[in-house]
Amino acid sequence: MRVLTMAAQKGGAGKTTLATSLAVAAMRAGEIVVAIDLDPQGSLRDWSERREAQDILFKPVEAAGLAKLIQRLREHGRTTLVVVDTAGVIGPDVTVALQVADLALLPVRPSLLDVTATKRTAERLDALGRQYAFVLNQTQAAAAARVEDAAEALVEIGALYPGTVALRTDHLDAMTMGLGVTEWRPKGQAAEEITELWAWVHGKLENAK
Repeated sequence: MRVLTMAAQKGGAGKTTLATSLAVAAMRAGEIVVAIDLDPQGSLRDWSERREAQDILFKPVEAAGLAKLIQRLREHGRTTLVVVDTAGVIGPDVTVALQVADLALLPVRPSLLDVTATKRTAERLDALGRQYAFVLNQTQAAAAARVEDAAEALVEIGALYPGTVALRTDHLDAMTMGLGVTEWRPKGQAAEEITELWAWVHGKLENAK
């Protein structure tokens, strides 16, 4: 069993949107997925309540009980992937989620403010000795130079997913329906990007063994 923690120092980076679609992409690829929401906003919890299918198990838990829940899931032996969504401010609760992560995925919008904020998250992960990777999220074709600048800054800090995830309405539509983009519009560009991202994340998780 592997734990994927979504983290970002700055709100609005798209953690929950990526968490839901990655959870669905992983499930469709054969993973048995448990989703956990440590964000007080509860967006992942709300998504799970809108979801009609019972193929991704949502587990409510406080940060103080996260490590024990992870241990119980490991002992049970059925779950293969846990996706943990976190708050947009790195505090004690988020630190607990980072500590149990086999991989922390850090969504970053291509702006100086987001890159600077995410650098602080990376520093916390370095101190904890946890594996992490950045993913440029909500990118726009009209701002290609900004995306390139952000990528150059991020690779100086840590691992960077070689692709990008564009700002597309499919993500919002899928979230509203309790779906992942690979379910909402399977042949769309958003679905293709998430499928490729999951394949890359899966490889990173496998290498963490």
